[in-house]
Amino acid sequence: MESGEAIDTVSGVPLSLKANEVEGVSLTEASSHILHASEMHTGLTASTTQTQGQGQLLSSFNEIAVCANDDDTVTAPAVVKGRHLEIINNGAKILQVFPLSGDNLGAGVDVAIQIPSGQSVEYIGIDTTDWHIESATEGFNADMQQTQNTTAFVMSGQDNDTCHHSAVLAAGPLLGWTFDAGGAGTSFPIASIADGAASGVDIEVTTTGSHGLAVGDIVSQSNLTNPVYEGVFVVKAIISATQYEVAAVFAATDTGTMDQAATLTAGAEAMGDYRISWWASATNETNNHTFDFKVYNGATQVTGIETRRKFGTAGDFGSLSGGGGVTIAAGDVLSFVITNTSGTGNLTVRNFNMEITKD
Repeated sequence: MESGEAIDTVSGVPLSLKANEVEGVSLTEASSHILHASEMHTGLTASTTQTQGQGQLLSSFNEIAVCANDDDTVTAPAVVKGRHLEIINNGAKILQVFPLSGDNLGAGVDVAIQIPSGQSVEYIGIDTTDWHIESATEGFNADMQQTQNTTAFVMSGQDNDTCHHSAVLAAGPLLGWTFDAGGAGTSFPIASIADGAASGVDIEVTTTGSHGLAVGDIVSQSNLTNPVYEGVFVVKAIISATQYEVAAVFAATDTGTMDQAATLTAGAEAMGDYRISWWASATNETNNHTFDFKVYNGATQVTGIETRRKFGTAGDFGSLSGGGGVTIAAGDVLSFVITNTSGTGNLTVRNFNMEITKD
């Protein structure tokens, strides 16, 4: 700003800058100014460089007119307590919105959220680092889906809950939630089990190959001799690239199979009551096997959503679905679980979609 330049008495912004704030301004235009809440930017284009800091938003009302690719990006302005921020996605694809470095849009510090085409989100700053979602046209939601999968889902043990994941399972629209592909189609042999660091409470599991897990991930353990070691668990600790701990009472070493679940995790602002709907088509490997299909929240099965389906002749396709209600707290982790109640015959889940919508 040059000395003596005229200043807008309402916003405190130089008039030369305000004159440039017109419809169609590019998001690549750099600015360090925080604009008055009444100012608006429309006709904006999201950045095709899909990283934090790109497409810096300049004002409190922002209409994205062009979003050419899924996850083209904008970055929110700095949080100011009491400041309103509205973002409308009128582009053709899913918009990715990053917080400014060190800030939180509700999914975690420096973690992006997504706004589907035709939707909008309105925030208010609650302190100097956190935005709070006041409203969203679509509401909080999450979706994971797979299409035309041809790889069989391996059932390692009869009556064992096995977390679902596949190489083609991917996120759909997300608002207030994050997606993790989990094992992405790869199961890990369990080579041995030992007493964990919290002796008598945890077991230390050693895998053949690097497991790639982190604390809080959801895994299933199957085809073990000791039924206490089987089921769905939350990872409590990472010991090494091939060792992790979960809550179980140690008795003796064992071998089996570990599967990391594909998951949907609720952000800090996404708590509340939700409707879960899922549907799938699948074909069995072995004649006349019966499967149970469940939804888990962490290591606990969600009640009222389980579906059972018997598949007849191997190779025939059948469809199935289920759903129900669930109350979600911040940080809750949802996964889909399959159990073969008849044996160890595999199941190929060709198409699958699980959608979670806030009531």
